[in-house]
Amino acid sequence: MKKDEIKSVLLLGVGGISMYQLALAYLDLGCEVYGYDLKKSKYTELCQERGVHITHRFNKEFLNVDLCVKSGAIKDTNKYVQMLKKMKCKIIDRAQALGEFCSQFKCVIAVAGTHGKSTTATLIYEILRAANKKVSCHIGADVFAPRFSLGDDFLVVEACEFNKSFLHLKPTISVVTNIEAEHMDCYESLFNLRTAFLTFLKRGIKRFVYLDKSTSFLKRTKNIEFVSNTLKNLHPKIKGEYNLKNISLAVAVTKFLGVDERLIEKVVNNFSGLPRRYEYKGMYNKIKVYIDYAHHPTELRSFISTFFLENPDAYIVFQPHTYSRTNMFLDDFISVLKDVKNLCIYKEYSARERRADGLSAFELYERLKKFNPHVKYCASMKGVIKQIKNARAVAFVGAGDINLVAQKIVERN
Repeated sequence: MKKDEIKSVLLLGVGGISMYQLALAYLDLGCEVYGYDLKKSKYTELCQERGVHITHRFNKEFLNVDLCVKSGAIKDTNKYVQMLKKMKCKIIDRAQALGEFCSQFKCVIAVAGTHGKSTTATLIYEILRAANKKVSCHIGADVFAPRFSLGDDFLVVEACEFNKSFLHLKPTISVVTNIEAEHMDCYESLFNLRTAFLTFLKRGIKRFVYLDKSTSFLKRTKNIEFVSNTLKNLHPKIKGEYNLKNISLAVAVTKFLGVDERLIEKVVNNFSGLPRRYEYKGMYNKIKVYIDYAHHPTELRSFISTFFLENPDAYIVFQPHTYSRTNMFLDDFISVLKDVKNLCIYKEYSARERRADGLSAFELYERLKKFNPHVKYCASMKGVIKQIKNARAVAFVGAGDINLVAQKIVERN
């Protein structure tokens, strides 16, 4: 994408971190940038501060823009998308826009995987930033000192497999943390999912994969550097064996890029992790309150085992994420949660889905209760407070708005 190709751009669904970073990139191109979202957010406010025209109502002037970029949450059937199509406006997805911006950087490091890609990508970004490299990032989590500036030498990207969006990227270095069944509404089979990851990997000139059971099928593929957990002289603050895998990949990539090993060790040892990854939020009465982003059964199992090592009498409040995921992973969720004595299932976060797309949180609770008689169900913050009143520590777990419930409870002190 070159300057003067477009003069005005509309970002539909601009309230998330990914779209915010793209807004900055279009400003860099000298475009007049408009942003629309139904709700205000931290990122709509940041956009406005940087010069993006933010509105929460669709304006007629939007119909005259040269380009519309829509977030993954906005479908082609959206009425505003249909209006723009009638005006012959070029419309692309967020992933396509990001793919086009890849050409503005000398080296694109794209990190994919079912779990751990945000942490791995952020750590690579932090190490390169500490090494005084000209580096930008496009990561789907809050990072310290985020930057997205066209013309930087490096771009570190979290490459999401949802809707095969990572296949729009043009990586120099492709990184895979693990490959497990996820977004099967898009892929339909594990074979299709693995094929997409293999296609993504092959787009990189240099390829790094963490070797475990989920990626062992890639051993037959040439020109892949397999990474294992061999960390020396490292004493990371972040907890969990799963994070040691993320660190191992970040170390391997930054060593390949020529960063001094002592600097890598310093950054890793000082890295305190990302928001919503075993994050301490504060106290409610005498209860320690934590949040975590785990929403896939594997992530949930890893977090719970790590959390209970330090907090053996703790309480878990789990919010299922989308009806389809709850339905698809029902047996796995039951396997993970059946032995958790202090457990509350909170009402689901439906995201883009409708009730007919799968199972609700209450239905998960009903099925789980056959195996775990201690499990409770809550649909309100008041109900959660009643359940956790005797706990010493509680973790609010899920990728939806369960973190806001935790925040409100802490603020009640």
